[in-house]
Formats: sequence, C-alpha cells, structure tokens
Amino acid sequence: MYSNQDEAILSRFEEALNQAALSSSTIVNYLADLRAFLRWGRRRASGEFSLHRVTQEHIRLYRDHLVEELKRATSTTNRHLMSLRKFFSFACDIGSVKLDPTLGVSLVADEEPVKGRVLANEEIRQLLNAAQNGSRAGLVRRDLAILQLLLYTGLRVGEIVDLQKDDLVFDDPGVHLRVCPNQDESQTRHLPLPTEVRQALIQYLHVRPQSSTTNCLFLSQEGRPISSRTVQRVVSDCARSAGLKGVSAQTMRRTFAINLLAKTGDLALVSKRLGHQSPSITEQYLAVCEHQQVTL
Repeated sequence: MYSNQDEAILSRFEEALNQAALSSSTIVNYLADLRAFLRWGRRRASGEFSLHRVTQEHIRLYRDHLVEELKRATSTTNRHLMSLRKFFSFACDIGSVKLDPTLGVSLVADEEPVKGRVLANEEIRQLLNAAQNGSRAGLVRRDLAILQLLLYTGLRVGEIVDLQKDDLVFDDPGVHLRVCPNQDESQTRHLPLPTEVRQALIQYLHVRPQSSTTNCLFLSQEGRPISSRTVQRVVSDCARSAGLKGVSAQTMRRTFAINLLAKTGDLALVSKRLGHQSPSITEQYLAVCEHQQVTL
C-alpha cells in the first residue's frame, strides 16, 4: 500500500491534470507511470520509499532498470521519464518537494535514427489474420476493429481510446467516424469508413459489454474504458503472433498515410485525414518513411 502522503499528492496531481483539460487517457497514463515507479521504489527500498524523498540517483536507477532489466523500448522509457518530470515539476511548484530529482537526468537516446516502417500487403494480411485468430476469444472482435481503424483511418492511439459510441455515425447509405481530439470542436474531422472497417465495428458492437455505464466505444471484458497501453498491447501481441518485427500503432498510421497519398496524390487530403494542422507537417511526417507504397 502507498503511504497516505503519496496518495494525497497523487490526488492533487490528478486534479491539476484534470484542470489542465488533458484527455482522460493521458491522465490515466501519467498516474500509471507514477505508480509503476512507486512499486519499483518500494520493492527496492523495502517499503521505505516515498515520492517526497526521491533523489536524482533514484531516477537514474529507475531509468537503468527500464532499459537494462525490463528491456523497455527507448520511446517507452522516455515516456516514463517525462511522466516523472511533469509530476516533480508540479510537486516543486506546490512546495511538496524542495528540489526536482529529474533535473540533470537525461532521456535515453536512440543509437541511430530509424526510418519509419511501412507495412507491405502481405504483412497487413498476416497482422489481421493474427487478430482474427487471437487467443482471447472474448476480445477478438474488439482487437480486430482496433487494428482496422489504425490501418484504414490513420487514427492516433489516443483518439481510438477517446472514441465514444456516438462518434460512430450511421449515415445513409454508409457509416462515418466523428473524431474530436481533446473535445475541441474546431479540430473535429469526419472520416469515411471502408466496408471492412464498418463491418468490423458493427460486429464488435454486437459483443461490446452492454452493462457498462460508460459511453466509450472500446471497453475491456469487464466493461471499463481501455487505455492507450491496451491499444499498444493489441498491436504488439498481434505483430508478435504474426511473426512481424518493428510494428507499432505509428507504423500503421504511416502505412495509411503513404497509401492514401499514393492513391490520391493529394497531400492536403492526407493532412486533413491525419488531423495535421498543415500539409507541411504531413510532408515532414512522411519524409521519414521508408520508400515503399502499399495498396490496401
């Protein structure tokens, strides 16, 4: 169990995040990262560990633990470190700690820049087949719908997590998806859904837990909203089952973008579908991709 002091400051941090109007999934991830850090510290210090007494050495040791013992990816390790930076900056601001222990502890650098991977047609088929033959029977339709959205709409992980049932708009004659990042109506975009995506979503709705009181579209078997980590785990598990390496949600988003550009030659359209602020951002985004085109 965490100390009362730790629980109190975590509650205050959560309140501050809510006041900053961050998405629920972002807040959940921040708190999950902090609790993971607390669990590590308490195991290492035999229960005498507290967020109020963290040192720079603790942060360095935790970074090394993530990289060397848990073999976490660079991006995952740095996300944990950024969560700690945000928390301790807040703790300093409210006077709960005197010095920020994350100062002077650098993020983990990639050994070399990696080109953005793009999935080939056969790899896409293998990935979707892996989802259809998933070991968790109760979640097969959900996981397949998530992969279809990543591949055919280019949604961000956070956008998938934040989708509500009402965002699936049944038109005549089709279905489209309403995406409103951070509940900002000015950024709302309406995405057409190919037939296979519509079918996957409708099939998922048939098995979606009906007893849940939340309006979130994607739920766990217990009826709770999923997190970004759940989406990332779905991708990594299916990729592993398919025998594919270097596949992430970002890989699938870039595959969608490259394919749409190849089909239409319209950079502005690709930018709009991705939710970028300008085509120049999209151009930079696609510049890191491997020179490969696919046809979905």
